[in-house]
Amino acid sequence: MVCVCKGAMDLANFQENIMFLHYEKANFVWKLIDMQKIILFICVILFTAGKGYGQTLPVDSLRADFDKLYGLDVLLNNGKKYFPDKNPIIGHPFWKSKDSFLADVTISGKTFTDRSLKYNLDKQEFLLVYTNYNGQQGQIILNTSVIDSVNGQSFSFIPNVYPEIKQQFVQLIYQGRLACYIGWYKELKISSINGTRSGYQFSDDSHKNYLVYKGAVYRFSNKSSFLRIFNRAERISIRKYFSTNQFTFKDLDDSKLRKLIAYCDEILI
Repeated sequence: MVCVCKGAMDLANFQENIMFLHYEKANFVWKLIDMQKIILFICVILFTAGKGYGQTLPVDSLRADFDKLYGLDVLLNNGKKYFPDKNPIIGHPFWKSKDSFLADVTISGKTFTDRSLKYNLDKQEFLLVYTNYNGQQGQIILNTSVIDSVNGQSFSFIPNVYPEIKQQFVQLIYQGRLACYIGWYKELKISSINGTRSGYQFSDDSHKNYLVYKGAVYRFSNKSSFLRIFNRAERISIRKYFSTNQFTFKDLDDSKLRKLIAYCDEILI
């Protein structure tokens, strides 16, 4: 009887041990699966980071090379190469000349000196003229929304802030109590020969003169329209200036206009 009981107890202990071993094995397997998941997750993170780093290096290198070669941060232009959308048979859309001019361009507060630029009057945008790695010349449209100014030896262009002036940029002539601006533009016309349409043609450079006085914008083109901007006492002084300096608005250049506005600024009442 004692032997039977003892055998039963040994059998129970043996079964309990077997169950414990199965539990430990199952626990080990789950831990192994969790470890594999962790290792796989780490591998994915390392692969993604490595791939991103590999992609970043050539992009950063390209930007650095662009800066070194052209002196202009690639982020400060819209990345759009210029291609003419019109092929005029006469004229061109650019200010003064179809050739580029040298000027300092200030973009987002940073000035880049002696850049080769063109001012497209038709689109009201500035083009950066550059030479690429192959020695070929290209043109990039600068981001007009971040241009602060374009300054040459005898001219200065700034963004237009007055809705009365249609151009996106204006040439600054004078800034004081009075401010004087010139808005440049070109007209695009359809050219025809014997009544048959033959293509497009651009007009010569055209401009309009503006004077800002006490927050109001006035357009002027001759003595009469200019004098109407001022009060009676100021007109008397300005007429004397016209007479003394034999001043006319015909063939008026920037220097003469600047001197006139400076004088008017001094005699304001």
